Amino acid sequence: MKSVCIMGGGLGGLMTGALLAKEGYMVTVLEKNSIIGGGLQSFRRGDYLFDTGMHIFGGMGADGQIRRICRYLGIEERVRTAPVDVVVNGAKDKLPEAYIDNMRALTDEEPLYNLRPSEEEYRMPDMSLKAKEMVERFHKTSLLYPTLLYGAREDSPALLHALIGCAHQRGTYTFEGGSQHFAELLAEVIERAGGEVRRGEAVTGIETAGREVTAVLTQKGRYSADYYINDIPIGRLLELMPEGAFTPAFRKRIGEAPYTMSAMTLFVGLKPGSTRYDGAAHFVMREGCDPWNMDVCDEVKWPQSMFAISAEDEERRGFASTITAICPMKYDYVEQWKESRTGRRPEEYYRWKERMAAQAIEALCENIGLRREMIAYLEVGSPLTIRDYYGTPHGAMYGIHRSSVNPMQSSLSTRTRLTNLYLTGQDVNFHGLIGTSLTAILTAEAIVGKNVIVNKL
Repeated sequence: MKSVCIMGGGLGGLMTGALLAKEGYMVTVLEKNSIIGGGLQSFRRGDYLFDTGMHIFGGMGADGQIRRICRYLGIEERVRTAPVDVVVNGAKDKLPEAYIDNMRALTDEEPLYNLRPSEEEYRMPDMSLKAKEMVERFHKTSLLYPTLLYGAREDSPALLHALIGCAHQRGTYTFEGGSQHFAELLAEVIERAGGEVRRGEAVTGIETAGREVTAVLTQKGRYSADYYINDIPIGRLLELMPEGAFTPAFRKRIGEAPYTMSAMTLFVGLKPGSTRYDGAAHFVMREGCDPWNMDVCDEVKWPQSMFAISAEDEERRGFASTITAICPMKYDYVEQWKESRTGRRPEEYYRWKERMAAQAIEALCENIGLRREMIAYLEVGSPLTIRDYYGTPHGAMYGIHRSSVNPMQSSLSTRTRLTNLYLTGQDVNFHGLIGTSLTAILTAEAIVGKNVIVNKL
């Protein structure tokens, strides 16, 4: 039986590992945190359960990509999801048919997105058309909400916008009972096949010989395998690799690659029975917000945009137990404290965070109907929190930024110049639950063979 060592236990690493375990490979996943899942992580504070990320996603409809993958892995019936409505600036808005047709025309050309076998070697699709050019011809603010789901910029590709938009047009979902259970289901697939998911075991070094990886080192041991897959941020991978393993040109390209925006996240615990559960994902773009630079504003005018979703109280159906809000934020705001780490920051940072959280709460009260007297608990994470927990440079929420102007700078193949090292995760291909899961198929098929998994879906 061939063996695989996966560095990083986020969605990309776990999904790739589960696919390979299903195909008969012995998989070991090494995750630095005590909790697996990356953006799928959930955490409890007293009676409140919060998700750190992956709040909404598409692909769980009758023939959706995620549903088909889960069916193949044997976990379809155990994934707990619920449909949600998308509300933009307080209103549910029907998308123009011409806009939907435009997006579908782009996505229909992408075989991986449609889980179609491909006759040729996978190539990154054309990303030269800008999302801004595609969307703004329709003159509707409600079409802009997907920009919050991938950290859009003016040079973001139309294809990326269309992939996300089409997925949600076919149904938007959230996890019931926390997203962590999805990560645990993927880990279970790996472990039932004889593999391991090792938590609290950070990769500290990588050994190579010639053009192969020979071992991965952690503070607890040394791991050798036939194949190695990276799911940690690509910049961190380069720090761990011997200097000559990658070319100077590749290191320079990755070093200069732009990253997506960061955010401040608010985890709001609500007083029991105080707030009706509306089953909606709220997207807010305040007056003057630039949808292609949502994090760019003066601190006193922050936040310009936000995404908020509530979770239904399992004991009091019809009422909400929590609200999680993501407010795009420039990393520049916190750069002065970049040398600090979670739990060990200066007092001035906490005063700043309290002030910004108050501004965000005010915006939530103005735009989604929250009232301060409903709040029983509040926890706040800044871009530094994202950086420290996920390991992404500048607290980037969606990894490396995709550019229509210079797509080669930010496009990574699942294969590397090292013959047994592969890449997965949101730094590769596309963002989000669907994008990362489809990349996992691409990575797994680089090992098991072209179309082997797609043909089974």
